Amino acid sequence: MRKHQDRQLRDRKGAVMVLIAVSLFLLIGVTALAVDAGRLYRERRNTQAAADAAADAAGLALYATNEKFGGRDGDGSARASAIELASGNGYAPSTVTVNIPPASGSFAGQLGYAEVIINAPISRTFSSIFGKGDLIVTTRAVAGGTIKDSLASVMVLDSKRKDSLKLKGKNSALDVAGDVIVNSTNKRAVKVDKKSQLIADHLLVAGGIDKKSKGLIDATVMTGVEPTPDPLASLPSPAKGTDRDPNQFKTSVGGQDVFNLPPGKYKELKFDNNDLINLSPGEYYVEGEISLKESCSINGSGVMIYSAGNKEAKFKTSGNITLSPPTTGTYRGVTLFQHGGSKSKIEFRNDKDLNLSGIIYAPNSEVKFKNTDLDFDEDWESESEDYELEDDGGTSFVGSIAASIICRKLSIDKGSYVRLSGADINAQRPVLGLVE
Repeated sequence: MRKHQDRQLRDRKGAVMVLIAVSLFLLIGVTALAVDAGRLYRERRNTQAAADAAADAAGLALYATNEKFGGRDGDGSARASAIELASGNGYAPSTVTVNIPPASGSFAGQLGYAEVIINAPISRTFSSIFGKGDLIVTTRAVAGGTIKDSLASVMVLDSKRKDSLKLKGKNSALDVAGDVIVNSTNKRAVKVDKKSQLIADHLLVAGGIDKKSKGLIDATVMTGVEPTPDPLASLPSPAKGTDRDPNQFKTSVGGQDVFNLPPGKYKELKFDNNDLINLSPGEYYVEGEISLKESCSINGSGVMIYSAGNKEAKFKTSGNITLSPPTTGTYRGVTLFQHGGSKSKIEFRNDKDLNLSGIIYAPNSEVKFKNTDLDFDEDWESESEDYELEDDGGTSFVGSIAASIICRKLSIDKGSYVRLSGADINAQRPVLGLVE
């Protein structure tokens, strides 16, 4: 009996020793994997940072030589910059591959982009019990350094003023289909007041943005960019045409004055009450004031209205404003043109139904929307559920305007919501920095 018990005890001790040996092996294995996995993670983070920095350096070099080489690494400076940056971070040139243009990914074969791949070997430590040879960490980055064609909805030309683009008061909003370009080099070129919002594809600013405005901008923002030349700077003033008097073309229909106007030169275009103005296609040269107020309406397809004087153009009517530009000729795509010597405003105020297409061109003037009003429709409301506006009793809205604006200064004031669905301004925007 005693001998049997001793044998069982010896068998039990042997089993425990086997379990301990297996456990130690597993523990060592787990520890080896954990140690090398940690080293891999750290090295991946380091190599990714190095790849990002090297690609950025190559992108900067491509951008600097873009005009000369058109996005190609014509002088080898982009590749050299990437290799130098990676070497400075401890990675031998033999471990760094630079592809210009990229050989893979979304930008494969595209000029103006650089791809950097780093293959970093890591010697094994404890994990050598499971295999031989170095572990390889591979990271990749792609950066741009080029200029791409762009379509803009707004271009603000003032070169130095602060607040050259300003959204003022609660619940003002500017929502555009394309880019917004602001040429002012002022460090506060763009200002968006609290509870207002600017929405665009890209916001390109030569200067900077007011610090309190940054959280109110829904766009890819680039500051410190080169100012964009006015694409319509060479647009000539139109010929004056035949002298016209609106009253010569007035009829009365059911107590309403109706003006069926032909193109030509007018001393002024001033209408009120419930006047109805129909414009035939062509160019309208206006020497003095342009004023629509009360509940008058104006309609014109294929028209260009030129403000030749120093009077403001005021659209302050609750009636309909429906204007579209010529589709051919010198003024193709331009609906309103304020001559370059005028600093008088083009103002839209209290407009109930504003249907403009084409470009509003006021190179030396301010374009202002104030208390612009439109009946809410269900489609707009359903699209705008994510934008919460505070009801302060003065909030008003304007529907989607299929127009673009080029002006010296742009102001959205007193709770006006301006949606520009047009993107008619041919421009260019820089692509600079990491893209993959």
